[in-house]
Formats: sequence, C-alpha cells, structure tokens
Amino acid sequence: VEEEMRRKCPICRARIPPSKEMVSSLLTCRAHKQHFEFNNDTFSESYRSVCRVLAQVEEEVGADWDGVTVLEDDRKPAVVMPDYINNAALRR
Repeated sequence: VEEEMRRKCPICRARIPPSKEMVSSLLTCRAHKQHFEFNNDTFSESYRSVCRVLAQVEEEVGADWDGVTVLEDDRKPAVVMPDYINNAALRR
C-alpha cells in the first residue's frame, strides 16, 4: 500500500508518470537486451545482468505506463548523448 501511495499524486491520487531519465534508462536497457538476443548471447552473465537491471527499471516505471506520458521538467533542456561516445563505449 505504501509503495502504491508513493507513485500517486497526494492531491488527485492519479499516477505520477515516469521522468525522462527513467524512460531513457528503460529504453536503454531494452535496447541492450535486444542486442544480446539478436546476437544469440542469452546465456552470458552480461545478459542476465541486463535482465536484472531491466526488471528493476520496469518496476520503477510501473507496469501500467502507457509508453507516451512522461514527467516534464521545463527547468533544463534534455541532454542528448553524442553517438561517438556511445560508439567508443561499445568498443571497449
């Protein structure tokens, strides 16, 4: 009950949508999982680790998230990671 109350607005009791950062984490974890599955690498420890992190992020976001609504933060612009940083991280 307490967990459910933390995800709801105290005034109107409507569900609070996830933040942009939470959605970004969710989409990144899903992409990593799909990458492992595409390469048929589903038995590695890295794949299991990604699955564990994905389960945690999905729990934080909520199972009933509509996939569209996010909590807007007008105080600062969204940060976009350049492609070259991602490519360099994948090379290791």
